[in-house]
Amino acid sequence: MHPFTSLTLWGLAACSALLMPTGIGLNVCAVTAFTSLLVIRATRHRARYVAWLMLSLGAGLWLIHGGWLAHWFNGQPRDPAQWTMAVTLWMRILTIVSTSQLWMQFVPVRQFIRALFASRLPPGLAYLLSGPLLVVEQLKHQLYTIHEAQRARGVPLDGRWYQRLRAIPTLIVPLTHNALNDLAVRGAALDMRAFRLHRRRTTLWAPKDSIFQRNLRYGMVVLMAAEAGGWIWLR
Repeated sequence: MHPFTSLTLWGLAACSALLMPTGIGLNVCAVTAFTSLLVIRATRHRARYVAWLMLSLGAGLWLIHGGWLAHWFNGQPRDPAQWTMAVTLWMRILTIVSTSQLWMQFVPVRQFIRALFASRLPPGLAYLLSGPLLVVEQLKHQLYTIHEAQRARGVPLDGRWYQRLRAIPTLIVPLTHNALNDLAVRGAALDMRAFRLHRRRTTLWAPKDSIFQRNLRYGMVVLMAAEAGGWIWLR
């Protein structure tokens, strides 16, 4: 499947989760999306991150939208309707985050970047969208190198929490300095390659696309627009 097709499919799932009315359907979608992360072996490590995120978010929603924080400080009575809205919002976010983790697991970053550069997007916009994805891997490698170098110097990066908190600047400062230095190098490399001189670029190893998948993407976009229009009309 082309990366844009799977991305549009995720967009359709996210749009449906946002506009779906409160009820059993939304609960089933949320539980199914998170259960998929647990069942599939390749995504089990992502399920742990989603669980931590949703538990902390649920605690915040429980305190604020559940009315407990206002009740403890001001003595205001709690409104059950606000708690129902908070649970619905939590279910929507769980569905969107879980499905996004599924997409991120099965669509390699390199494949998505190739699809961006092979698309009809202007080269500048394609590079703007793929830039953060390209930088993340380099920052991970630089952070690992800086981490090992600071440990060799005796910096307690693996000590207690307060020692690691004090050691954060020893990681952030070199990482930021290297990232800023890379900007000039990247700009010079793009200028040498006549970046944005031509509107279309030839991308090697471009992901395979087909007329069926393009029509499928257009159909899903139309379906998302129809869902949004129906939701606005029925409000």
